[in-house]
Amino acid sequence: MERDVLEGLPLAPPLKGHPPSPAEPFVPAERGVAGKRADESIAPLVASVSADALRDTVEALANFPTRHTFSPFIAPAADEVVGRLSAAGYPEVTRRTWTNAGHSADNVICTKPGTAADGPVIILCAHYDCRMQDPDDATARAPGADDNASGVAATLEIARLLAPVTLAGTVRFVAFSGEEQGLWGATAYAAALRAAGASACRVVNLDMVGRPPADGTVTVERDLGNAVPGNDAASHAFGAVMAQAAANHTALPVRLGPIYASDYMPFEARGDVAIGAYEGDGNPHYHRTSDAPDTLDYGYLAGITRFTLATVLTEALLD
Repeated sequence: MERDVLEGLPLAPPLKGHPPSPAEPFVPAERGVAGKRADESIAPLVASVSADALRDTVEALANFPTRHTFSPFIAPAADEVVGRLSAAGYPEVTRRTWTNAGHSADNVICTKPGTAADGPVIILCAHYDCRMQDPDDATARAPGADDNASGVAATLEIARLLAPVTLAGTVRFVAFSGEEQGLWGATAYAAALRAAGASACRVVNLDMVGRPPADGTVTVERDLGNAVPGNDAASHAFGAVMAQAAANHTALPVRLGPIYASDYMPFEARGDVAIGAYEGDGNPHYHRTSDAPDTLDYGYLAGITRFTLATVLTEALLD
């Protein structure tokens, strides 16, 4: 087991329910013949996303009394994620421990190697911890179904479907802890990549993707400045791939918004190209005991999972 030690991260608990700027409608592009053929080649795999499998993962994670990073249930929750990745057919699933402010927990990392030495490296991530309104309350009942068992469920379903598929690019499926305390797990992993001299990655973050807003839209998030403005253009292009994948493979209306207050931020700060999918603000169960599995729309979650899978396939290049 690897260990990263961070000291005194100056990060406040993130508030995902309050976007810094409004999202804008996305207008899909007309697809040429090549684009239609590419979509048709991946359509059967994208269509095989299972809403029942997504629900099963959400319910399993929400069944823990809490997944607060400081609770005794965070380690068993990590075990649940590890077990599901192993059952999907991945022989090496690692737990990387970070330490911050006297607390330790694990990130779960599963790598699917690509066949091309120079192929892209894609990190598909979601945080598996959760909390109540009081970020230090590690004992209250906190199902954390939407925030963020939904994102973990989508990540695991994509991992399951990609297990037998040969890809040119490498895909890393990562479940972070410590997100609710200030992106602690993600910051530790980004720091480890930087220390190892790892080249820039493409990061896709899923945080709260299970409960549609009143207008039924989904927000594709792109980098708008932040720590490294030089990666904005690539993020916008990557976000356009995801938004178009939503138009091509689902009936979900798409809006475009900024990345903020979630686990892609430490990666953006090291120069990675970061995007995300997000349901948008307005969940009345945010950080409450009522964030339970029966409040989610599993058809909506399946749609987001489908277009995220299509995005990963487009970038990783089917071999």
